[in-house]
Amino acid sequence: MSGASSKVPLRLIDALATNPFITIKGAAKRLKVAFTTAQRAIEKLEEEKILKQVTDAMRERVYCTKTLLEILEQPAWPAPSSPG
Repeated sequence: MSGASSKVPLRLIDALATNPFITIKGAAKRLKVAFTTAQRAIEKLEEEKILKQVTDAMRERVYCTKTLLEILEQPAWPAPSSPG
């Protein structure tokens, strides 16, 4: 990767901070890049184990940030009780 396209994966990580779920089409629209550029960025983040595909669809596959997905799948911690 070179030039601006090398920054697309980083820009995508920033975008995932507001919503951990994304499609390639959604990434392309949000980042204002070509579909193939968004696809390559998502593939790069998958290789780095940052994104994980969470649907089995052939089209409009949904990806999620692996770390946030793991946090969301954990049981909620009970609030500590106040001494009393």
